[in-house]
Amino acid sequence: MNPAISTIRPQRASPVKLRAALEAAHAMASAGILFVPVPIVSDEQATDLHKQAMTALEQLEAAATAAEGADA
Repeated sequence: MNPAISTIRPQRASPVKLRAALEAAHAMASAGILFVPVPIVSDEQATDLHKQAMTALEQLEAAATAAEGADA
């Protein structure tokens, strides 16, 4: 086993955080946005992945806005 993995102490996510994650996943799936579910092992990793997701959503929004402008 990888030594770095053996030092991780997983904690159960709170029901509130799980509900928020499921709602976000459902919203993306409903909008036809492909996403990858990733297990989170630390608050730091959660923050980093959240920032990455927000960047990707901003890029999608910009592309959609540009496409709407081109259609007008």
